[in-house]
Amino acid sequence: MQGLPTDFCKTLKSTYSTALSHGHLIYAGESAKSNSLNANINDSNYEFRLTVLESLQQRPEKGHVDLNPFDKPEPELTVVDTLGERDEFRIVLNKFPVVPAHFMLVTKSFKPQNSPLAPSELVATFMVLKKLACDADDDWFAFYNCGPSSGASQPHKHIQFMTLPQNHHPFAEKLAESNDHFIPSQKREALQDPNMPFAHFVARLPSEIDERLEEVLLLIFYALVQKVFDVLKNHDVDHISYNFCATTKYMMLVPRSNAKYEGTGINSCGFMGLVLCKDNKTAEQMKRCGFENVLAAIGFPNTSGENSNEYSY
Repeated sequence: MQGLPTDFCKTLKSTYSTALSHGHLIYAGESAKSNSLNANINDSNYEFRLTVLESLQQRPEKGHVDLNPFDKPEPELTVVDTLGERDEFRIVLNKFPVVPAHFMLVTKSFKPQNSPLAPSELVATFMVLKKLACDADDDWFAFYNCGPSSGASQPHKHIQFMTLPQNHHPFAEKLAESNDHFIPSQKREALQDPNMPFAHFVARLPSEIDERLEEVLLLIFYALVQKVFDVLKNHDVDHISYNFCATTKYMMLVPRSNAKYEGTGINSCGFMGLVLCKDNKTAEQMKRCGFENVLAAIGFPNTSGENSNEYSY
């Protein structure tokens, strides 16, 4: 991909280390308290990682277009200044990282976070993921919080990239691995785990799609987006909000009904089994409720088993 250096992983880690040592970003990972928790649902085991990260209290909850940190990003946080066939993206570090080297793919010109991913944005996301896959030390995923109920904190369009905790396996990963790669058709529905009480749509990606990358990604993505639109329409929702999560092996879309659960914001990470809390009180509240129930409260009911008549993408 034009503008993506061959030594991207090295450049990313070097830029992060320098920014951290000079105080250009705020990371309190050493003080984070993380626990791996298992939920048994209908005799199936699901993994969740509950993390209390008090530095989240310093992060702005909602950005404003007039105070746009992506308009003129700090040079110290910029990993790649120009990226894409039309030089439309840049890669910058998150100023309030949840994990080391947490970064974002950002549109150079302002585009609203309420808009679905465009073809060039989707392709760029997967090209970055492919480059990250060369880093054997970490397991990366990308996510996009689309719309007012998605948990997005900034109005300027940005796709985020984070590493998964070691030995953490999201339910979507297990669901994708147990099925063939997805080819949208009237006979093939997107995957849903019936044990998860919220609507979600997962597609396993073909292992080799280099020559037809854009075509295949768009075909699968728009099939999943249509499933999201169907859910929103059936519940008379007048705006688009969903979470997008992806690795090089699968993608998942989750329609959203609320940005918060009991006052606590939850974004795409929650559906990867990563529950982030600002304090112990919130963490205990989540544990009492049950993480799958928390996610159900901010989404819509699971639709597995409800066959659609056609795809209208």
